[in-house]
Amino acid sequence: MPIASARTASLLLLAPLVLAACVEGMPADPKAPRMSQAGTCFAYVTAEPGGQFALVTGKGDGSLAPLGQKSKPMSAEAVDAAYAKEVQVMGIMPECLAIYARDRSAAQPAALTTAPAPAVPKA
Repeated sequence: MPIASARTASLLLLAPLVLAACVEGMPADPKAPRMSQAGTCFAYVTAEPGGQFALVTGKGDGSLAPLGQKSKPMSAEAVDAAYAKEVQVMGIMPECLAIYARDRSAAQPAALTTAPAPAVPKA
């Protein structure tokens, strides 16, 4: 019986890993818009080298990786303004059945983001 219990124990340890692999790419809310859905307009910001950012926009065609148009690298302020304008335009476009939008905060990795040092008053 020890062999059977060892197999059972190993299966119980592997089961969560297998289940996690099945749901890894799923959004937290299954009803949330996804770029892979046909008719979903998307806009997201990507980090570029040198502290620059680019805006990627497009419309989902039902494929896992729909084609989008990527802007030239720009500053944080410029990409924020372009992103805000694009989201506003997508909101009034009748062909956008849903909107998937991720701003610059999603483009910056959390491990690389640091808060500025607090100012020390001069005595």
